Amino acid sequence: MRKIRFYFDKDKEEKWLNDMCQRGWAMAKFFVGIYTFKPCQPGEYVYRIDMPAEIGKGKLKEKREQYIELVEETGAEHVCDWFWWSIFRKEASKGAFELYTDCESQLALYKRIRKLFIWVGCFEVFLTANNTLLFIKDAGDKVDVALLCIMYLIVMVFIVGIVKTTWKIKKIKQQIIS
Repeated sequence: MRKIRFYFDKDKEEKWLNDMCQRGWAMAKFFVGIYTFKPCQPGEYVYRIDMPAEIGKGKLKEKREQYIELVEETGAEHVCDWFWWSIFRKEASKGAFELYTDCESQLALYKRIRKLFIWVGCFEVFLTANNTLLFIKDAGDKVDVALLCIMYLIVMVFIVGIVKTTWKIKKIKQQIIS
């Protein structure tokens, strides 16, 4: 079975994957918003999504392999990677499965996510502004208007992602203080 979904919230995506598993569908693959599921026992797995700290520093492939091995030593299984993201699952019968158990590591994770959203969002703002100026200059047609609307929508998605991630960061910081 395949499902198409686009998430910009790691926690919502994780919840959805775990809900699908509760209904007897285990995620097997992911590619550009297309999730492939296989039948499983309801609740057989617990899924976690991560944006590892080492990814993007030094030798990407080697660091990613080391990180995957580290997580697999906990009894988890690496399902797939998508750019900066890694998806893992662990059999629910093997106990709890958390990648980040302390507030400091959670804080670092959400700061990495926010940083990614800011970088990609700024790039998208640049592209959208450039295309808007070209549209104004060349008096584009209806197709250009539709494409610009999509680009503005993408910018808004990244702004919402940045705001939501900032709220999560503030919430974690409050937990650390109290």
